[in-house]
Amino acid sequence: MCRVLGITNFDYVKHQDIVARFCELARTGIVMAEDPPGHEDGWGLAFYQDGQLVVHKSGISLLEETDRVHGILSAAQTSPLMILHLRKSAWANTSSTRHAHPFHLDNTVFFHNGVVYDYQGLIPDITLPGLGADARDTEVFFYHVMSGEAQDLGRAFLDTAALIKRQHKFSALNCLFSDGVKFFAYRDYAKEPDYYSLYKAFSGNSCFISSEPLDEDLLWEMMAKEEFLTIVLADIARSTT
Repeated sequence: MCRVLGITNFDYVKHQDIVARFCELARTGIVMAEDPPGHEDGWGLAFYQDGQLVVHKSGISLLEETDRVHGILSAAQTSPLMILHLRKSAWANTSSTRHAHPFHLDNTVFFHNGVVYDYQGLIPDITLPGLGADARDTEVFFYHVMSGEAQDLGRAFLDTAALIKRQHKFSALNCLFSDGVKFFAYRDYAKEPDYYSLYKAFSGNSCFISSEPLDEDLLWEMMAKEEFLTIVLADIARSTT
């Protein structure tokens, strides 16, 4: 249960106001009817520089570390892709850097909004080493994708998502992820579509994916249920299935 923002062709000078508005969602972001306000159980930031993934994570509320995020992005200046995540934990006693999103292996990075309640059933299929003994659903989800037989990251993700939909109980499978060559966004949910939202917008040579609209000057369109968006980072070619 989280809020997430992705921007391709990120430029801090151009996009710092959108980042600032997104950070405020830690306080004001939409929550489910039964939940208290706030997405303050940690945050995570990922971007690419010189072709290499850079990740920063924290178990502290972003409301307390907004200046840190702005400082990191101001120093980076530009990136083919920037993704920022606000966590609202579904699991007790996991508000820590260890459990903050994203999870990553080599140059591949993975963010998730939703819960896979019976994620333990995915673990026997995981063949890659490194899964934490205290892993929760998103980490298991990611390692399952990375253990898939498909060579293409997008195809491997869709295979895992299809398995979860067939055999497991989940609230939503909203995900943003990348291998540094392509940026992927997927929206799917089993409940509360108004909360498990993902919007897309395009401006100039940038694509914006956000849990909530952040800028009135952009034309935000809700992604459809089961929509899978692929952005080629080099040329911003886009395809939707």
